[in-house]
Amino acid sequence: MKLQLVETLTGLYALDEEFEIQNMQKWPKEAKTIAKIMRRLREGDISIITDIVSELESWSDVEVYSSNRALVDSLKHALRIEYEENIESSRSLRSKLPYLAVRARLINDESEYGEFSHNVLNEITRMDVHEKLSDREALLTPAVQLLSELDSVLNNLSNRMREWYGVHFPEMGTRVREHEDYAKIITKVGFKDSITSKTLMELSLKKKDAEKIEEASKNSVGADFEEVDMNILVKFSKELLDLYQYRESLTEYVTMVTNEVAPNLSYIAGPILGAKLIEKAGGLKKLGMIPSSTIQVLGAEKAMFRAVTTKARPPKHGLLYQHHYVNSAPRDRRGNRARSLAAKIAIAARADLFSGDFIADDLASQLEGFKT
Repeated sequence: MKLQLVETLTGLYALDEEFEIQNMQKWPKEAKTIAKIMRRLREGDISIITDIVSELESWSDVEVYSSNRALVDSLKHALRIEYEENIESSRSLRSKLPYLAVRARLINDESEYGEFSHNVLNEITRMDVHEKLSDREALLTPAVQLLSELDSVLNNLSNRMREWYGVHFPEMGTRVREHEDYAKIITKVGFKDSITSKTLMELSLKKKDAEKIEEASKNSVGADFEEVDMNILVKFSKELLDLYQYRESLTEYVTMVTNEVAPNLSYIAGPILGAKLIEKAGGLKKLGMIPSSTIQVLGAEKAMFRAVTTKARPPKHGLLYQHHYVNSAPRDRRGNRARSLAAKIAIAARADLFSGDFIADDLASQLEGFKT
């Protein structure tokens, strides 16, 4: 006898070739519970259908078929089961579902079946959305976007801070390159008359630079600040340093999530660049499906559009320029290195997406001069 397993909102049914029900397993009454069962069946979980499976096991000369591949794989150890689409069986049973729902005491009257099915399907959709949003990869996009926006804000605010303090001590601007170091000096020292090379060296500046800044402070042409002027500037600098500290925490978080979601990509591209590539591509799945030539120019869309419309030279790289393997190369070799790196990134993304095997160290060994 040939039986077709058909999953419905009311239960799991075994139909013969005449579309008659030979066996069944009813679901509980609650819509949320039914939704969980349907999702678990979709994933091939057979722990919830042991009753019907045990019954079918005891039957002789039974061939079972199902359109659920995951369920077929899970049942092969217990039943003679194969994958087969059977639209007729599903269509035949669908017309009987209101009656079967009443018979299973899921509803009181057939007229209630529409509302019942709506509630169950709504629960399934809600659970699917919740699972998708709970995926660790979903956390990368807002974190990477925030990191990018934070860098822009920090750069603008730091330039404002330099311009402001430059009224008081303009000579320091060219001698302190890092914005964060500049903010630390203002917070720690304040007035230019209080600057000493010893204090600057304690803030991790080199001795030579510290001595030049101290010397410049003694002969500065900058304007004098009142106490109230310096206090507001120092407060601003402290707030800016807090933002820099938060950026470090955010960077560590993005690194952690990228290592979890895409360890191969994280190893080859670096966690931050890897996260940016995932965000720019629209997800790890899309990154793993696009060709390496597209990965090579991700982030250079404007330049690519300009090249297409004006016949200008196309860009050799986009975000990949941020990788040391590319930006450390001579200018005439950066295009080749970006192309090679993009090819390995494509393979790494696909490994993370499909197999989960860690192959990044082998990929890295194939890139001449590559350093993690």
